[in-house]
Amino acid sequence: MQLIRKFKFVAAAIAFSASTFMIPLQARAASATTPINTGAKVSFTFDDGLTSAYTNAAPTLAKYGYTGTDFVITGCVGMTTTPNTCHADTDRSYMTWAQIQALQNTYHWEIGSHTVDHACLASSAAQDADDCSAPYGGLTIAQVDAELANSKAALAAEGINATDMATPYGDYNQSVLAEIAKYYASQRGFADTGYNATPYNDYIIRDQIATGGVSLATLEGYVNQAITNKQWLVLTFHDIQANASSNPDDYQYSTANLGALAAYIKSKSVPVVNINNGLISGTNLFTDYTFDNGLANGWTTDNATYVKKDTGNHGSYPSPTNSISMTATTKDVHLFSPKVAVDSSSTYVLQSFLNLTKINTGYNMGYYVDEYDANGNWISGQYKQGVSFAWPQTTGFEYKPTSSNVKSAALQVIVPANSEIQAYVDNFQWINENNPTTPPPVQTNLVANGTFDAGIASGWTTDGAPYIAADNGNNGSPANPVNSIKLTSTTKNIHLFSPKVAVSSTNSYNLSAYLNIKQISGTASEIGFYMDEYDANGNWISGKYITGDHVLGANTISFNYTPSSANVKQASLQVIVVANSNIVAYLDNVVWVQN
Repeated sequence: MQLIRKFKFVAAAIAFSASTFMIPLQARAASATTPINTGAKVSFTFDDGLTSAYTNAAPTLAKYGYTGTDFVITGCVGMTTTPNTCHADTDRSYMTWAQIQALQNTYHWEIGSHTVDHACLASSAAQDADDCSAPYGGLTIAQVDAELANSKAALAAEGINATDMATPYGDYNQSVLAEIAKYYASQRGFADTGYNATPYNDYIIRDQIATGGVSLATLEGYVNQAITNKQWLVLTFHDIQANASSNPDDYQYSTANLGALAAYIKSKSVPVVNINNGLISGTNLFTDYTFDNGLANGWTTDNATYVKKDTGNHGSYPSPTNSISMTATTKDVHLFSPKVAVDSSSTYVLQSFLNLTKINTGYNMGYYVDEYDANGNWISGQYKQGVSFAWPQTTGFEYKPTSSNVKSAALQVIVPANSEIQAYVDNFQWINENNPTTPPPVQTNLVANGTFDAGIASGWTTDGAPYIAADNGNNGSPANPVNSIKLTSTTKNIHLFSPKVAVSSTNSYNLSAYLNIKQISGTASEIGFYMDEYDANGNWISGKYITGDHVLGANTISFNYTPSSANVKQASLQVIVVANSNIVAYLDNVVWVQN
């Protein structure tokens, strides 16, 4: 068995101290605000894309209304038998694309990137022969870029927009983080253990590791600390099994303890968020914050030679091509933001991407906020932060106006004289944090009674009774197993018909269903999925065969559907049990959502 081994890479803390400042000259009004959540919260993350995330973790968390983030190794997708060739662990089963899509579309999990091959992005075989031997170690920057870009592209090809990633083994350095920032909004390491306090460093998200060697009481203690200190707790799991190994090197955790932990978090009323919803976000009060237009729309400098637009791909997601290059000279130089309208009763988070590639010892790159009255007159200023941490990072701070006289404020970024600083800044954010963010809306299932708790009712019909019948024998989807539909073949094709669903030809839809085939004869036999289309009066227009399944065992059938013409106003699904196929199967959890 190849164990999943993890490196220990420790990120340095950001230093803070005072520096020089200057009052900016230009101003611009800001737009309305959107609230964010900067208090205590918890995220469940799972590495590698293991099958148990779909079969065990997702149904367990769903009982409490929770979801998770799964960081998928795209090159290992579909390796369902063991042993296999996945570099992470040859003795584990990995999800199929259909299961990954169902994890996203049915369970509403986030799918992130864990690279293509689970390679060591920064280390070589000389440092760790077991995990980092060729071709999985000693990568060039071009090879690192390929691991990041190709993983993102593979996920996108399956309808998954991956905005966050986790580095295999937590293995990264400055160059690797700079590449990650071009493709992803965040990076969760592995051995960067701890908690995340507002504002977060999105490219070194700290976590706590959950394996068979970590007790439930320990994890509950992590939750308690996050509550006390109003921190973001990110938990990292791997394989979730009913009979989990107690050996920490096996990276397993028990289904029962995962459920108990979820119940404990529920009892504490702590929000649970996916990584993409945990990052600070909201209406950005800055304009042109990605600098695609360079220094424009209120962004200015007092030295255009040393503070200028850079087009060399040194920025960050979602627009890495353009950024602002800041270089030290013999006097202080500054980047000035436009003025932002502020409310003295509100607290704001200011953050930006910073790749500080060079700095002289004893110096800091400074961040200062200037305050103005209703007439635009300067009132006061606050030195907020100094950064000497020479890594790619998101850096930021909280700001509250000093008095009710403050009606607008602006940011200046300071490069001190003779500091030898070379830095690239991008993606500036100024966000009101006063109220918690409401969670994103859950997509509505357009088909009634998709869990069959009411049996074949609410518009569901069949021409195959008693061979297509309601079953309450606990054979359904793990998320809601009691009720399902039992499908048994006979001497002719028989069908289960869904109710008609209103559709629009300008939209696309995703349909998924849990299907567990217990018995079938021959590869020519199958359970088919077919779409019928109707006009506004309910008249049948056309139909199309979509897919079929003949593989024994439980699976999630998932496919996209777009109406064939503007005349199609309704559609329905028919599930076909082929004649003389010796099929015995159970169908459950039919979900029909608009993409």
